[in-house]
Amino acid sequence: MTDRRATTFQGSSDRWANLEALGAAAGQRPRPSKPKRSMSSRRRRNLLRTLAIVLTLVVVLAGAGAVWAYRYADRLVGKGQRPVAGLTPAVAGRPMNILLVGSDSRAGLSRRQLGRIQTVEVAGRRTDTIMVLHVSPGRDKAVMVSLPRDLRSTVNGKANKINAAFAFGGPDLLVKTVEETTGLTINHYAEIDFAGFLNVVDALGGVTLCNRSGHRLDDSYANLHMDPGCQKMNGVKALAFVRARHVDSDFGRIGRQQEFMRAVMAEVASRGNLAGLPELLDVADIATDHIKTDDALSTGTAIGLARRLRKLDPGSLDMRVYPSVASPPRCAGCAAFVDPLPEAAILMRALARDAATLPPVGLPGGKGISLATTPVTVLNGSGVEGAAARAAADLRRLGVRVVGTGNAATPTGAASTLAYPPALARQARLLASVLGGKVKLVKASDGASLTLTVGSGFRLR
Repeated sequence: MTDRRATTFQGSSDRWANLEALGAAAGQRPRPSKPKRSMSSRRRRNLLRTLAIVLTLVVVLAGAGAVWAYRYADRLVGKGQRPVAGLTPAVAGRPMNILLVGSDSRAGLSRRQLGRIQTVEVAGRRTDTIMVLHVSPGRDKAVMVSLPRDLRSTVNGKANKINAAFAFGGPDLLVKTVEETTGLTINHYAEIDFAGFLNVVDALGGVTLCNRSGHRLDDSYANLHMDPGCQKMNGVKALAFVRARHVDSDFGRIGRQQEFMRAVMAEVASRGNLAGLPELLDVADIATDHIKTDDALSTGTAIGLARRLRKLDPGSLDMRVYPSVASPPRCAGCAAFVDPLPEAAILMRALARDAATLPPVGLPGGKGISLATTPVTVLNGSGVEGAAARAAADLRRLGVRVVGTGNAATPTGAASTLAYPPALARQARLLASVLGGKVKLVKASDGASLTLTVGSGFRLR
């Protein structure tokens, strides 16, 4: 940090006073080199530092003089922009979805850095992280959904892992595939590489990360060797922490990535005052050297998003995992996929309509509820032979845990019912939603499972 930059922050306080006015003015002053767009967003730094960039920009704009801050923000936003096809322009007053991608590109890494992370230069780029950041207008809250790299999706018309879209077609195909898989429209795109990850963490002086598994984590492929508990980690160790894949599953890896996100946010927040501004400016400069964003992002819209997220902290970021489960290969020599669970569509629909309260699904760490672990018994109340078996097979294909089938004691005709004990009331409502609300919920006095009695009119939507 130069003396000149440090001196900039010692000007009169009235030059620093009005970020609100700056944001409003910025909204009227799009970058002259680009056509005016109705997009509103901020380039999110990924592999879990995307939000740290926004927080940095918030602090910078809050502490700097209006003209200087706008010019500085304009320079940050202008770095690394590129056209990305398939993005949907955001609409003022509507929620925004930002696709965040962590690329394993080694570009910008020295030989020494490659050696420190125990890797070599490789051709091409792959995704280490795929997330969707959902920002609601008018609420100091955001939702981040992590998508497993091996999630079964349709890529170029064929079943494949979702991260194959990035390898085959870069950001354009990945945006298209994520939209088709989740049903969400994507408004903006941000990508960060290995070098950006390493340098940003080191510029912050490291971050505190915790091994909550209760046992030592050893992954020689990622160079991760960590005892239980918390420790301060530099860029190399933090990268190993979020990249490791041979100590647990992709879901454990997602959990560590989300742990890292919270740690970065806490580290940036701890520097959220004028004394910490010079250091944060360095972090912002380093990060934006390694971030690629879509070229629809303007300085005014970036500032507008930063203003809305200024109060964002680890507690106001709702972190979810796309509801899914690891499945064994379907044939000898076939690839193993992560398959969506039936509640995935429910969570995505709630995000699409920007629901104020999301269903308790996809919560990290095995919290919340899932139909993959909820026992369901299917009974035939229609009198049509094989009705229960067919319904059970359809439910199993969706990922519902069917524990048995049989005939109902009393025929129900065309009607279908779903009986539930009080302890499984939330699971019953979730299954009823999956079934399209075409079953009548019936409270049972006791029992350890849900009981679906299918009538002749039962159809799985």
